[in-house]
Amino acid sequence: MRIVAVNERTIPLSAASRNASISFDAMTASAIAIVTDASDGGKPLTGIGFDSVGRYGHGALLRERFIPRLLAADPGDYADGDGGIDPEKVWAVAMRNEKPGGHGERSGAIGLIDAAAFDLAAKRKGLPLWAYLAERYQRPAVNVIDIYASGGHYRTDDDIGHLRADIHKAITRGHRRFKIKIGGIALGEDIRRIEAVLSMLEDGMTLAVDGNGTFSRDTAFAYAEALSGLPLAWIEEPVHPLDYDLHRDMAERFPSPIATGENLFSADDARNLLRYGGLRADRDILQFDISLSYGIVEYRRILDIMSDHGWSRAQCAPHAGHLLAFNVVAGFGLGCAETAIDENGLFGKLTSAVPVGDGRATLSDRAGAGLETSPAFSEIFSGVLQ
Repeated sequence: MRIVAVNERTIPLSAASRNASISFDAMTASAIAIVTDASDGGKPLTGIGFDSVGRYGHGALLRERFIPRLLAADPGDYADGDGGIDPEKVWAVAMRNEKPGGHGERSGAIGLIDAAAFDLAAKRKGLPLWAYLAERYQRPAVNVIDIYASGGHYRTDDDIGHLRADIHKAITRGHRRFKIKIGGIALGEDIRRIEAVLSMLEDGMTLAVDGNGTFSRDTAFAYAEALSGLPLAWIEEPVHPLDYDLHRDMAERFPSPIATGENLFSADDARNLLRYGGLRADRDILQFDISLSYGIVEYRRILDIMSDHGWSRAQCAPHAGHLLAFNVVAGFGLGCAETAIDENGLFGKLTSAVPVGDGRATLSDRAGAGLETSPAFSEIFSGVLQ
């Protein structure tokens, strides 16, 4: 099998929301399709991938560096030995002549190629991606996973009213775990938002909060003290992602779980966080974003590093990642996956067709990652597929 084309497209997200760190009104993402000379029902067998959220599109890197590298490669360099294409070998080809370290934006571009290559390999086997990963890496095959509904962005008008409406909608949908934003307004106002949501939750439901890495030392400690008496599942990214000393200080002061890692995009960074961040393997949550962290190939390295440091896969809750992350959580036996509360936005549409009940999602048996089953499929891939 040979790769004959790799198509990419930049997708405007244009979401009218903000957290404590950024606004999403100018955010973009990338879609990609790896087209082969094999046939699939009279059409070329094609693997597709779509970005995670928060880092903008990767079109320039894909067009100037990584796509030409794939198209110029000898097909034998990425062959799987069984007439197909090996995603790990595709990853290695794409990363040729790339220096170690300095990961920057290339990790997201490679993550897209990785996603499409794994989608392609699973389709060729006729397996959903979760089953393909379980079979390839000798894990138990499950298709039901724990999920949490993420949202709670700030609104300019009737913020708490909109927030309560969002949580009510998510409860009606079948969710039992929720996450909202903090740090974008005064501490006292954030407490009122948190209490408004907690007052709505039933027995067994949980709430986490997300500071998006914006707090100074003094602000982080003030939030830790104010939130310590509230029944929160975790406080997410209370401090800058790369300030490992401050993470350690927070862990010493804040007995409740801390979640972090979504803005660290390599196994190297994951290793440093676990070495120096003072995190506690018995309670804290690791949220490395699979797609933005070089994809599944690199994420497996991260899991190995976690194991070396005494961490369980149950402590993994990958950031965003939509259907790709759902499949990886199922295929690798991770703790839970994140999905968007707002199912009208593009990222919410991606998972809105997945059945949810009692805080769990049931994944499709369709071959590949299942992006074709999403209500957002045509909106994303109309200019990418042949």
